[in-house]
Amino acid sequence: MSGTGGWLRNAAVAARLAGDRPDLWLPGALGSLAYLAWLPLVLSVAALPRASDFAFLGARVLSSGAFPWNVLLLASLATVVVLVACLLAAFAEAALLRAAEHTAAERSLTRDTEAVFSVLLMSALPSVAIAAALISGIAAVAPAEYGAPDIGGPLLLRIIGHLIPLLVALAALAVVGQAVGAAALRRVVGRGAASVGGALRDGLRQIAARPVRRLGLAAASMLADLVALAIATALLRVLWPPIGLELADGQLISPQALLLLLGFVAVWLGLVLAFGALHAWISVWWSLELGHAGAEGRSKAQEANP
Repeated sequence: MSGTGGWLRNAAVAARLAGDRPDLWLPGALGSLAYLAWLPLVLSVAALPRASDFAFLGARVLSSGAFPWNVLLLASLATVVVLVACLLAAFAEAALLRAAEHTAAERSLTRDTEAVFSVLLMSALPSVAIAAALISGIAAVAPAEYGAPDIGGPLLLRIIGHLIPLLVALAALAVVGQAVGAAALRRVVGRGAASVGGALRDGLRQIAARPVRRLGLAAASMLADLVALAIATALLRVLWPPIGLELADGQLISPQALLLLLGFVAVWLGLVLAFGALHAWISVWWSLELGHAGAEGRSKAQEANP
């Protein structure tokens, strides 16, 4: 119980530290924007695709005379988008860690960004491999399920039923990858920065030393992100319909709708900043757990954990 109590006390200390440091929210917001903060906007504004839309898209791709080059092109574009998002996240994470831990700038921000980018890619590789296998599984299972009689429940659930082991593996590897990456990031930034390989090995040792606390923190941070995503999406989906109806008429937008649109954008930007504060809290919590919280964080943690 004492271990759990110290874990939760560190969470409370991290919340106070992050709340007192609004300067951490902007790099946190940039990192969140490359990760999840863009998704509520898309889910609120864009119409959700139906199963028939995916079936039509798949049929067009497979029947095209450019097959399989069109698939390779789509995969290449997706890879570029992911790499750019990882680069933005690496820049934001390096800036956040340098600011939060008050470390001396022994290296330039560019060098730290390169190291963080390498850690992010290496720690995410197992999850990416499982995600690729999951996409391949969906492509293999979906055509048969789409043409089958609708007697086994909704199409999505029938497809998921075939892929449960891959989904479980993806969730497990995502938690482990986040735990390893969080520990490794704090070894490649700041004083005495380690090599990427050494930092990743240290991350594995951290999990082996305290698996429950490290994996528990990774799972808790992912759950917090999902809860924030659900709340932000629900709020934006409530605000968007009157604006969408006005824009759907195809006429000039009215002053009232323009004000609503500006308010909608302002709310979304506020939510992005809230995601940044959440990301800063989680980052400081990791630093406290791993002993990389700087003098201020260590003193407050010692006061909370006498």
